[in-house]
Amino acid sequence: MDALEIEHLCSQLYSGSGNNDQIRTVSQRLENFVNQANCLSQCRLLLDRALTPYTQFFGATTLIKYFNSISNQSLVSFTERYELRTYILEYLYKRNSSLAPFVLAELVKLYARLTKHSWFDLNPNINTENYPFQTFTDDLLKFQIDPSHFSVALQILVAVLTEMSVPNDEEITARAFTKHRKICISFRDIKLIDIYSFAGQYLRDVIVNQKKSLGLSIDFSEYPKTIHSVQLQPDYYIVVEKLLSLGLGCLTYDFLGTGSTIHDVDISDEHQTLQVPLAWHNLIVDGSFYQLCFSYYFLFSNTTLVPLALSCLVQLSSVRRSLLNGNERLSVLNIITYGIRLIIEQPGGLLTDEKSLHEFCRLIGRLKSNAQLHELIRIDNYPLFTERLFRFTIDHLLSVHHHRSYHLSPNTLHYILSYWSKICAYLSHISKLSDSDESSTPHLLDIYVPQIVCYYIQSRLDAINTDDGLYVELFENDQTVLQQQLEMISVMSRLDYSKICALLCNYFDDIAQQYQQSNNSDTIERRFTFLIYVLGCVIGSRGITLSSLSISSDDQDLFDGELVVRVLQLMTYIQQKTSGENNQKPINTAITTSADKINSAPYSERLELAILFFFEQFRRQYIGDYGRSNKIYQVLFKHLGIADEEQLLSIFVKKLFTNLQYSIITDKLIERTVGCFNDLTHGYQSVRKLVKLDPIQYFINNHTQDLFPFLHPTSTLNHPQNSNLTVSSWSCLRTTFYSAVGRMLVYEFRYDDDDDDDRIEAFMSPFTNHCTRLVQIFKEFPDFSSLNPGQFAAMIQFNPTSASLDEIQSLIIGIARDLRGLCSSLLSKQAYNSFFNWLYPSYLPLFLKAAYVFYDRKDVYNPILKFFHELTSNRQERLGFDSTKPSAYLLFRETSNLLYIFQTKTLLHVNTTIPETDGNLFYKSKLKPIITCLEILQTCLMGNYVNFGVFQLYSDPCFDNFLQVFISILTTVKKSHLFSYPKLTLAYFSLIETFATVKIDYLANLSGPLFGYILETISEGLLSHEQTIQNACCVYLDTFLTYVFRSAKKHIASANLMTNVQEYEGLFRQILVNLLNGIIYSECKNIYTVSKPLLGLILLNENNFFTEIKQQLLYGHTQAKQAILSTALDNLMRGIDRTLKESNKENFTQNITQFRSDIQESLNVNNTELSSIPVSSSSTLPTNVPVTIAISNLIPSSSTTAPVEELMTL
Repeated sequence: MDALEIEHLCSQLYSGSGNNDQIRTVSQRLENFVNQANCLSQCRLLLDRALTPYTQFFGATTLIKYFNSISNQSLVSFTERYELRTYILEYLYKRNSSLAPFVLAELVKLYARLTKHSWFDLNPNINTENYPFQTFTDDLLKFQIDPSHFSVALQILVAVLTEMSVPNDEEITARAFTKHRKICISFRDIKLIDIYSFAGQYLRDVIVNQKKSLGLSIDFSEYPKTIHSVQLQPDYYIVVEKLLSLGLGCLTYDFLGTGSTIHDVDISDEHQTLQVPLAWHNLIVDGSFYQLCFSYYFLFSNTTLVPLALSCLVQLSSVRRSLLNGNERLSVLNIITYGIRLIIEQPGGLLTDEKSLHEFCRLIGRLKSNAQLHELIRIDNYPLFTERLFRFTIDHLLSVHHHRSYHLSPNTLHYILSYWSKICAYLSHISKLSDSDESSTPHLLDIYVPQIVCYYIQSRLDAINTDDGLYVELFENDQTVLQQQLEMISVMSRLDYSKICALLCNYFDDIAQQYQQSNNSDTIERRFTFLIYVLGCVIGSRGITLSSLSISSDDQDLFDGELVVRVLQLMTYIQQKTSGENNQKPINTAITTSADKINSAPYSERLELAILFFFEQFRRQYIGDYGRSNKIYQVLFKHLGIADEEQLLSIFVKKLFTNLQYSIITDKLIERTVGCFNDLTHGYQSVRKLVKLDPIQYFINNHTQDLFPFLHPTSTLNHPQNSNLTVSSWSCLRTTFYSAVGRMLVYEFRYDDDDDDDRIEAFMSPFTNHCTRLVQIFKEFPDFSSLNPGQFAAMIQFNPTSASLDEIQSLIIGIARDLRGLCSSLLSKQAYNSFFNWLYPSYLPLFLKAAYVFYDRKDVYNPILKFFHELTSNRQERLGFDSTKPSAYLLFRETSNLLYIFQTKTLLHVNTTIPETDGNLFYKSKLKPIITCLEILQTCLMGNYVNFGVFQLYSDPCFDNFLQVFISILTTVKKSHLFSYPKLTLAYFSLIETFATVKIDYLANLSGPLFGYILETISEGLLSHEQTIQNACCVYLDTFLTYVFRSAKKHIASANLMTNVQEYEGLFRQILVNLLNGIIYSECKNIYTVSKPLLGLILLNENNFFTEIKQQLLYGHTQAKQAILSTALDNLMRGIDRTLKESNKENFTQNITQFRSDIQESLNVNNTELSSIPVSSSSTLPTNVPVTIAISNLIPSSSTTAPVEELMTL
């Protein structure tokens, strides 16, 4: 392609002209440009001769893609990379004003990416240790001429900071991340503190100049009496904005090199801590930078500078506590709280700018996250600070009818509520605030916090019936925002619980009276729903006791009882309205029959959901293995006649079953109901009480689809018009439902007692009826095993007369999910045997036939595979069959036949028809069943209930077919998919570990490509961050190498085995180097497991270990480090035999531990020496120094000390 053609293609691609097919074609043509051999020179020509910014953008992005590829990085010489860096700077310098912003951003990103990738590159033309790419700050000297050029220099600094701190999209492998971490730490130690000092000095100059122009004192501790909105020249304003961004970038830097970042923070960042090194101590203690940031609020109000300055304060207030002593921390707290108080007194800049208010509330919330209450009390004017913050919370944050020009984000409100909540929670684990001073300053929380709680509840109740925006905000996304806020309000409510409960009771009684009298109750229902959620969260915070200010636990239980009484009365009223009954029935009425539920629907879904939430919170505190209280039942007995936990449980269970009996019900309500029922059956005490209840006994004998319509297998259910899920989504709940039922059956039935056989048979009768019907239906189908492929293809048009294919599909899905849930709870041998005897041989073959018929329907074969995975799981050794019965072998044979059907039918179908581009369909149709098959393979191999040698002895192909399924999966799953889906990754490596333990001879003698596939995945798995995957890989390698050495010693090694070892000798060597690299530089928590295969790898590469591999490990290090590493490597094999006996491995593990200790000690010594280098101070820098001298002095151009952690070069 010539230059003009590229210009045309770039304009067509980025301007959006043309249809989708044309754009796709253009994109494919341009994507191949990066693969050209002369890509670097071609991109430079494009940048030089570009006629449009689109071509410039394409040239920059192509260069970034080129350097992102690890294979390309090694092809580009040091000279080419250094010349390209110089070229980029010259390009930015000469064309700065003419570049489009998006082109400038890409070029700056390219410069930063190039600097990072070449950070540890030595200059080959100089004998001394010289790292030219670490002198990137010298490149900024020429950008001093005017603000526009200086702005580019600052943008480069910000881009380099981001690149060094945050792993890019290509650094996702463990190897690439290890390199990123070493560069990140090196940059932190060499450059970061000086860049921060440089930004701080220039930001000080800005404030000083503005104060002088306004005639104000230049002392940073003196803030203006009124807020100002100073207008700067546009170019100068951009420079100041980028200086603030640079300072913020330094404070949000990933100091630990963990790969995490504080950019784009959300609510979860309240627990972030700024892990600055000890060298930053003087800068953090210096209060002038805090005062500097506050000054930007008072001088530049209503500008984008204020949120940036406040963000800097948020990070500074989060410095790790160990960096400052008590007096230093108090001094910093005084500065921060004084600035916060002055802003509160002049909130005009916050009420007109949403971002400024958000950052200000983050600052308040972060203040309590890093400071304790007893420290806040010691600040100057603590009573005044608390009073001002209370007024600000009430007037501007909690007030619904506010004077702000924007809608308050719930995230912003979260921070201010978290401050009050955490400061109250601190009282729950102290007896007094000061051990040395009994008359210390009162915290005043008992005065202000109850008022905040009351105002929050009152303001929401008043506004929620008319403010649709507030209602949607609180109740969308499964009430996430509402529950987060109420969790904090509930903690605050315990500070004066008697007052809050009295207020809640009054609110409830008033709304209940309005609800009964109102015909159109929609607006009142909103208030009622919100109030019930409040009651639930208040009940849920029962365990919090706020020192001596709170009432006793028994008295709290009495107040809780008053709340429970009212909710139970409301539940009774709703039930009566639902059934259309006006007469008053007792609250503990019997469970209804199916005739009462035809075309029935809940009276109010939102109230039903709120009541379920309330009882879930109540259950956690008062019912089951943890809740114990007699006081609350005194109140319940007084008002409702409920004397104990069993009666209350009976009412709750009836309510759950009533919800499940509705024939018209929303998906959210039925899902929440099943979830509550499932939670209720966890715990021995809960189940013991549940099985004694009449509703449960009634259910055990009547769990049919007539009583519970949601169990209906076909699509005859009535859905409300706003239902957004399908019937199949309800079907997924059946597994959870019958899992809860199974937990009760294990306690109720005695499976080893003949007296309970009739009861068990009665319980299984609904399943028996469904399976019997399926047996009759499948009799119409021919014997599929006798059909050839052509005959079977014609069967697609087969229509049975007794039921449609869709109806058969629904029956299969329902019964598979029901039985899977039931089987998951049968953990005893007797219960499982009873279940298996019912299932086989009468009904288990049905699922194989269904898998054969519906091989192309993922909704069918996925539940069947899941059921078989549960059926073959030997959890708690439940698969202990009678020695006189072949049940275990029959189970394995049926499982093997199912997997064989999946391999020959389903897998072949999805490989030819399902495109990878459709991610969701591809996962559900192919990868999800493959994950289940891998899990089935593992459970069968590790179940220890079948002797696999029997199948070969009697020429049964079941086990061979079983192994062939594993081979088919290996050949159909790409390695990119294997490591892109975490569930698939875990299932694969767990199976490999089990295979290595049970059948290593099979894995070792695979054909070359298959063996290489497994070994390559093992090599990648060893670099994973997941310790489970690393351990699985180590087990495989250790077992395989032990098998190889043992076979070679006994002269029984097959030719295929030795060929595999020789063919992949280089990969074994690479794995050895990677393991040693991890031991030397990584945390390596599983060193015991890693040491096992390491000895075998060394012995396998013994001829090269002390020559080639040792040279690879020493390459790129200083002479001092080479001597340390060389000595440690020589000592590694001291006292070790050339065998893989267990005793020899244990001795080698001790050597490895000593080896790592010696290496780490030497590295720590070097790190201490590096961190002790004095840091230049910026406090004495004159303000009239030119930009070029300031940058040169404040940011050293080179480092005289080698980096602590070099990248190991292979």
